[in-house]
Amino acid sequence: MAACLVIGGVVFFVASSGSSSNSPFALLKNIFSGSGSYDVSEVFVPQPDLNQEEAASLYRQAVANLQSGEFQTALDQFKKLEPAYPILKDMLWVREAECYVGLGNEWAVQKKLHSVMDDLPNSPLKVLARYRIGQSQFRGREWDKAKETFQQIREKSPDSPYAAGSLYYLSALLSRKSETHSQAIQYLRSYLSKYSDGKFGLEAATLLERLQTQPDANDHAWMGLAFATSSSDAQKALAHLKQGSLKHTWHKMGQLLIRAAQTSSGVSVLSAGLPYAKDTEEFSQGLDAILAATPSEQKVTLLKTLAAKHYATGGDYALWKLAELDDASSLEASRQIVTLFPKGDYAPESMWRLMWPLITQNRLSDYISQAQQFMEHYSYARSAPKVLFWMGKAQEKIDLTAAAQTYTKLRDNYPNTYYTFRANSRLEAINNGQADKGWKINKPDSSGYITRNTNLNTLDIFPDSARFGNADEGERRRKEAQTLEFIGVQEDVRLFCTEAIGSLPAAVESWAAQMNGDRARGIRIIRTALEKRHRQNIESNGQTILSDAENSTPDEMKLLFPVYFSQWIAPAAEKTGLDPFLIQALMREESYFNEFAVSGSNARGLMQLLPATAADVAKWEHMSEFKTADLFIPQTNIRLGSRYLAYIRNLFDGNLMPTVGAYNGGPGAMRRWVNAPSSHFSSDPDMFVEGIPYGQSRDYIKKVFGAYWNYQKLYGHT
Repeated sequence: MAACLVIGGVVFFVASSGSSSNSPFALLKNIFSGSGSYDVSEVFVPQPDLNQEEAASLYRQAVANLQSGEFQTALDQFKKLEPAYPILKDMLWVREAECYVGLGNEWAVQKKLHSVMDDLPNSPLKVLARYRIGQSQFRGREWDKAKETFQQIREKSPDSPYAAGSLYYLSALLSRKSETHSQAIQYLRSYLSKYSDGKFGLEAATLLERLQTQPDANDHAWMGLAFATSSSDAQKALAHLKQGSLKHTWHKMGQLLIRAAQTSSGVSVLSAGLPYAKDTEEFSQGLDAILAATPSEQKVTLLKTLAAKHYATGGDYALWKLAELDDASSLEASRQIVTLFPKGDYAPESMWRLMWPLITQNRLSDYISQAQQFMEHYSYARSAPKVLFWMGKAQEKIDLTAAAQTYTKLRDNYPNTYYTFRANSRLEAINNGQADKGWKINKPDSSGYITRNTNLNTLDIFPDSARFGNADEGERRRKEAQTLEFIGVQEDVRLFCTEAIGSLPAAVESWAAQMNGDRARGIRIIRTALEKRHRQNIESNGQTILSDAENSTPDEMKLLFPVYFSQWIAPAAEKTGLDPFLIQALMREESYFNEFAVSGSNARGLMQLLPATAADVAKWEHMSEFKTADLFIPQTNIRLGSRYLAYIRNLFDGNLMPTVGAYNGGPGAMRRWVNAPSSHFSSDPDMFVEGIPYGQSRDYIKKVFGAYWNYQKLYGHT
């Protein structure tokens, strides 16, 4: 039997065993702790009236009471936990200080926080404690003491985030006396020049506006950027930004002008500001805003004009957009990117664009030579698996042994991609002397699918002890972080990890978001983190092959490809004959498991069904009571989406490659592509996929089957 646990709107199935408790907490503990080496009970001290489960529950209750304003109750609960959780002493004391703030007892606040600093000198919360002491002194009008405290933070912890807050508080303290106004202004300028969008940005801008009677261009720029963070201050922000230096203001001022329906002025400002972009990301954001405000028929002309300016920063992005939007310019723009920006982000894919005609023209030896050069320079690139796969395809017509070696290299070094999925099929065909099974999937097996879940050991997701400090102290901090994770108050996990190592591990952040029901955000968090790590690995290791295994752990991959709604996918798969992992993969690409997702075309729910299509399928399913709003009910959406996918499968004689493409682009469009005179659908299905004229459907096939490949590897059969 599988026990059911609903967390954040997600149903988890956990196999029951023996006499283990089926209480929600026991199941939650099973999901969190897994079979890792760290046992939270190692640091828990049982109390006569408090066991481990009760203590964790009490901690969560105390936090809830604190947040709801029940300060005395929360204080008593936190104090009761001190003997049970000695390892959490610093966090408990910080929480107790928060209770005293609510009770208005500033003396007790400072006394408790001084205990963190004095009694626990190695606590990672020490700087936080000092900062909150300064805030308490500020609230209590102990001006001189507050000034001394904030100055100490700036001197002793200049790189901490509290140094920035201290800078603002010092400026506020100095603004109290006219003789120190000039120093306050310098502090405010320093704060705003670095943190105009920071926590105290609006307050600092308002204070500078009051103190500085003759602001210069930089003052106007920093104040404008700060006011721009508040929609209610947009007009004030524009007034300052227009008087500021374009070098600093162009991006935000252009956006605000466009939002204020001054589109022409906004585009002019953004265009004038592009040369000042500090990096490609800022340039791309500016150019994208320009393009969004430009009529479709004028975009190509605009891009040609901008691309001709050869911007040192962002010029490759202008060329890239031109290649995307204008087929006639694609090859020349790609050639310029490779020539002018050979180490830029867009060079590898541009190189691929230049190489692809060699395949279509059957110049296979030339392609192989170009592919080898590509791998020498861009083996780290996201397009490397694609280049390798087609290198293998070209070699198959010349040297099967070389082709098998190329496919093996692709499988070993890039194990998580769509092209790995295809290379694996090609390799099996070569090694076994069989036909390529193509996009055929394994025989559906829903019998065990329902008991599969992400099953992460989040206590072991945390980085090794070394990141928390020296050997002994690092291990103690790691256990404190893991204990907080076990208790389940993510706010405290986040705070502790931020203080101890500068950030919350992305895997834990992703898991927390997914457990709280924000599955799409959780997937985006881990996806972004892995992409960032990939780039950092490139920068530290050089432009060499980096195996996916070096960029991600199995747990991180499970967060990137989690299993959700299995209790409804399994029966839908059994009824339609589809593999449940294919439904899971398609659902992931459609909505990132957001059951309330609505697309620009009004497609709705987990499998993104259009209301009219859903209504037709509901009739097939004899669902006479169906309403469009029912598409937001997971069970209904999955039932209808799976049935529609099976219907399309039958239209294409069971071939799942065009089936998946048609789910995105429509059966009619896919029929036209399949039956086109120049179609390679029968002669070379891989070339057919690359040649699908609708880029979204082309990429959709790759994304869905890439996800399907990863689901099979992580949870099922490969």
